[in-house]
Amino acid sequence: MATMLRLDALDLPRVDPARDALAAAVARLLDHAGFAVEIVAAPPRGSWFRCADGSQFRPGGAVLHPERIAEAAAALDDAEPMLLALEQVLGLQLEPEDLRSASEEAMLHFALRREDQKAALLLPCDHPHAANWLAEADALTPLASRLPVLALLLVQGPRLGIAEAGDLAPGDLVLIGARPRATLEAPHFRQAGQFDLAAGSFTPHPDGAPMESSDAAPSPRDFAVPLTLRLPAQRVSAAALADLRPGLALPLGPVSEGMAVELLVAGSPIARGELVQLGDRFAVLIEAREDLAEGTVQQPVEVAA
Repeated sequence: MATMLRLDALDLPRVDPARDALAAAVARLLDHAGFAVEIVAAPPRGSWFRCADGSQFRPGGAVLHPERIAEAAAALDDAEPMLLALEQVLGLQLEPEDLRSASEEAMLHFALRREDQKAALLLPCDHPHAANWLAEADALTPLASRLPVLALLLVQGPRLGIAEAGDLAPGDLVLIGARPRATLEAPHFRQAGQFDLAAGSFTPHPDGAPMESSDAAPSPRDFAVPLTLRLPAQRVSAAALADLRPGLALPLGPVSEGMAVELLVAGSPIARGELVQLGDRFAVLIEAREDLAEGTVQQPVEVAA
């Protein structure tokens, strides 16, 4: 039986679907207005300008302190062009009432850049304009972008020794972590991230890190091959893929026991099976082996000295 240690999950946040949708809508509006937008999991420490509607902001590079009023006023003056643009796009009134630390309420956190200016913005998840932002962002989506495309999810499995991988047989179990690394692929699209099997959602990696990584090359005796789990193709909208960014999760539907999957090595299937759940983890129950056709794998040959 093939086994594996639980994979360490990437340090990525679990995102609430409603909060996720609102963050995507605000980001789309700001993108459309010429802002470079990054959705950040948690705001940095320090003081922020706080407004009457609960919004908070901090000009890029500014170190704010409640007792340094002159410095805060100067930072506010320098940021005026960006603040005016934010007010116009989101319908906000960014008139600060005081300086304080970031709110502990549920907030959306954006790192923004426009021309040569930077700023950070916090918006309450229950902001009065939330419904308007969702509607306005939806109206920006072209009709063609609403059409579905087929997306494939490749989930990183364990690394098995050559002998162990070669001995996989019907009835064996290959254990998969609860939130393994994964790669989402669609036409003209490829994104590395993490897949939450229990929630059925994909979260992009902030750095777009590759799905697999390795340390020093193993010796021939210890050589292992990485297994990849290929899930059935899913229909997603082109707009959903275009909006996907770190901090957002893409729901791909429930992952349930009995789902037909394939195990791959170097992109070629070696086994077919179905998912079974073991506590908070999943495993692939092997149903059949797929033999690699001879000639498709290069073999070493002797060369003259």
